[in-house]
Amino acid sequence: MNEQLSLHKQLLDALLLDYATGALSHPLELLVETHLAMNAESAKTMQLLMRVGGVLLEDAEPVSLSENALSEVMAQIGAEDKNQNIVSFNSNDAQASEGYRPLSNYLPQKDCTKSWKRVGLGVFEHVINFGEQSGKASIYRIAPGRSVPSHSHEGAEITLVLEGGFTDEFGSYAPGDIAIQESGSEHQPVADNDGECIVFAVNEGSVRLTGPIGRVISMLVNK
Repeated sequence: MNEQLSLHKQLLDALLLDYATGALSHPLELLVETHLAMNAESAKTMQLLMRVGGVLLEDAEPVSLSENALSEVMAQIGAEDKNQNIVSFNSNDAQASEGYRPLSNYLPQKDCTKSWKRVGLGVFEHVINFGEQSGKASIYRIAPGRSVPSHSHEGAEITLVLEGGFTDEFGSYAPGDIAIQESGSEHQPVADNDGECIVFAVNEGSVRLTGPIGRVISMLVNK
């Protein structure tokens, strides 16, 4: 496993652990629950994690979790039950479900023009208001082959692919995959050519357009 994939898995492990312990904001809880609804293997893994965590918490002293805590717990489970598969949360699984029920009540109709704001060439955004304390949560639609303007993050960005797929400087993501950008990172997602890409993204800080085209677009859409 290369350094980038290892870091990505550590970030995903931390996100799932935070969900299991109830430490996530409402939009991030919704994001993880939708991911679990789209990926049966991930749901099974989370059930195991919750069950093991419940047993451990009955008698355990409070301790700080390491970055590799989830991997270590899952390795112990695998040693006890060799028939249990360890989940890859960025598997590009072709069998990922097209349904995402936990998020369905927040999705506007695609043809409802009042619900979507153009934020780039072939890129539309629908902002979901969860309150100021939860960060910014949005649904994005990206036309096939189109790119989101290059941008950087002043806080973490967690993105779940709902339909289609995209590629950025850090990897490729398919339905059900979660992409995590840490504070300070910069990237430019490009939608796959075979269909519209729809994602649910939660930003814990502000986003700044970094490229020359992005700055022009920012001025146009914010008039």
